[in-house]
Amino acid sequence: MRRTLLSAAVGLTIISGGVAAADSSITVSSYGGGYQEAQTKAYFDPFMAAHPDIKIVQDSSTSNAKLKAMVETGTVTLDVMVSDDSFGLDSDAEWLEPIDYSIIDRSKFIEGAAGTYRVAADIEGTVLAYNAKEYGDQAPNGFADFFDTKKFPGMRAVWKYAASGIFEAALLADGVKPEDLYPIDVERALKKLDTIKDEIVWWETGAQSEQLLSSGEASMGLVWVSRALSGAEKGIKIDWTNWTSQTGYWIVPKGTKNKEAAMKAINFFTEPAQQIAFTAYMPYGPSNKHAVDGVLDTFKGNLPTDHLGNRVLMDANWWAQNGSKVDLRFQEWLLQ
Repeated sequence: MRRTLLSAAVGLTIISGGVAAADSSITVSSYGGGYQEAQTKAYFDPFMAAHPDIKIVQDSSTSNAKLKAMVETGTVTLDVMVSDDSFGLDSDAEWLEPIDYSIIDRSKFIEGAAGTYRVAADIEGTVLAYNAKEYGDQAPNGFADFFDTKKFPGMRAVWKYAASGIFEAALLADGVKPEDLYPIDVERALKKLDTIKDEIVWWETGAQSEQLLSSGEASMGLVWVSRALSGAEKGIKIDWTNWTSQTGYWIVPKGTKNKEAAMKAINFFTEPAQQIAFTAYMPYGPSNKHAVDGVLDTFKGNLPTDHLGNRVLMDANWWAQNGSKVDLRFQEWLLQ
């Protein structure tokens, strides 16, 4: 999912095929595809309408490594970027500008959405999705049922990524309370995973996960909410009893020459009106707590923020510190 890289020339942006002059511009980098198109409609175009002196130049080559390289070489051409849970932590301070909470209202965000160097763009999630044709009226109810192959037979689609939430799901299914998940007991989680290892089919892209469920190759899966909903017409449903959090974050690279404008843009992107508008296009919940109750009907009931009480909030700091070691053990387990 990539969009064409637009010119980053100061004072220029391409909007609906036309070129508009401005006193200044900021370059915003995101993921491209439908996600960035939704951001354009809900965030970028309204921001430029409200701030005619600042134009947004779009870049769709989001990369944590690219941002680091820019900062380290003093060639920063991005002003705002979207990143995932793994970046924007306090340990990444050398590459990022602190969020200016004199411009951005920190109190408006839901729990865990505002940090020193990042604020959440939207709340995403990995959910338990299942093929209703396989189970009829007997729907799974939480991660415990995901591991119950007697009651719910069939293959399980799982993201082949240690920090995907599969360790947390295994431990919760094994009786660990959410508040006791960290530090993760890796061996206990793998022992639980052993019980369904022969029933797991691994996916590495969102498209693969959707195909596995829609085709019936997998009867159940832990997949991104957007992919679960894409398969709704083919009988894919979501059980919201447990779900693990994933989040898109706005970050600002250290050394940007447009820091104040970048902060103003992030503040605008995370206001209720813009956050609510975004839910018309993408099944991701608002990070602004004042927008949660106002989401549009398009995906209402199937947004992660409609089920915050069931969220398993993953500890990104723990994964940042331990992820490499856990992944090494995970790769060993895969080969056993």
